[in-house]
Amino acid sequence: MQQPITGFHLDAENHWVADLACGHKQHMRHDPPWMERPWILTEEGRRSRLGVELECKRCDETGRAVAEAVRAALAAAARDAYEEGGLSGLCAEGRWDLALDAMRAVDLTPDIRRALGQEPQKG
Repeated sequence: MQQPITGFHLDAENHWVADLACGHKQHMRHDPPWMERPWILTEEGRRSRLGVELECKRCDETGRAVAEAVRAALAAAARDAYEEGGLSGLCAEGRWDLALDAMRAVDLTPDIRRALGQEPQKG
């Protein structure tokens, strides 16, 4: 996912790190011939890159984790409801309707929070 650069700071080893709008960080090294970023060495060069979008791999990973958590929660709700409908004697159409209702009713908040590494809020 593309995220704009909002600032820069030096890490503990004196390497420049880009601060991204999403809150993640990304090292910006000028290490020829592997990395050619001479602009990172000057204040003017860094300032010229503010707002430039970088690919944030952590956002991509987080998005995939959230999507997988949502898929798993919906599949579990549908599977459980479908089985429950079968045990209750519903026909296939009735079981399918029950599974769809279960997917619509599931609270995805705890699953999303877990995928994001956040603790669920206690009620």
